[in-house]
Amino acid sequence: MTLIVCAMKLEAKPFLNALECVMIEKHAVSKVYQGEIAGSKVVVSCCGVGVDKSASTVQSLIECFDISRVIMSGTACGIAPDLGIGDTVISEESLFHERLKEIKTTCDTENTETCINADPTLLKHAKTIIEKKPFDHPVFFGRISTGKSFVSGKNRDLIAKNYHPLCADMETAAVAEVCFASNISFIAVRSISDNEVNSGIGAFLRYAALAAKRSFIVVRELLVELKNAEDQAGC
Repeated sequence: MTLIVCAMKLEAKPFLNALECVMIEKHAVSKVYQGEIAGSKVVVSCCGVGVDKSASTVQSLIECFDISRVIMSGTACGIAPDLGIGDTVISEESLFHERLKEIKTTCDTENTETCINADPTLLKHAKTIIEKKPFDHPVFFGRISTGKSFVSGKNRDLIAKNYHPLCADMETAAVAEVCFASNISFIAVRSISDNEVNSGIGAFLRYAALAAKRSFIVVRELLVELKNAEDQAGC
């Protein structure tokens, strides 16, 4: 079963609207929605904003449900200058940009011990859907960085200089870390709600719903591809 986890209900709303055969359960840490999207059995839950909430929620859900993979979906702050509002980033790897400051000043592709790779099978299928069905908006693959606070102003420049992510958020690396420790497949799909040109909380509030919908569109197609691959394999 696939766990789709979003930080906020705004990000989960497109998934909840698409759910069929819905069963709602009040879990210890969050409300859980079980059902099907594109023929795939899924659990959808909001983990809350931030590193600690996302990690504890996902850990609890993995322990309580028969979860084989986790897909993180939602919004992110664009760090790379060529990322526009609504563009989507699919994680190849993730890292903690704040935690790493205590260890070293940079993290590059040679320092892989500080980065958590996305599941290679999920990444392969994600690339397949881009090849099969180009989306109406740009989709990029690369690094997502995670910190404890909303990214804006000078922080964006520091993160870009030291860690070179495409985008930044407050949950992805925390969830990736939990999944890695639990031997659960993980990938993140985050769309840009704010960037250098449209920055700050105001921009986020204007574009968060658009970004959430864009992430949902990509995740839905990934679920279709995964279901087709499983059917062909006789799973």
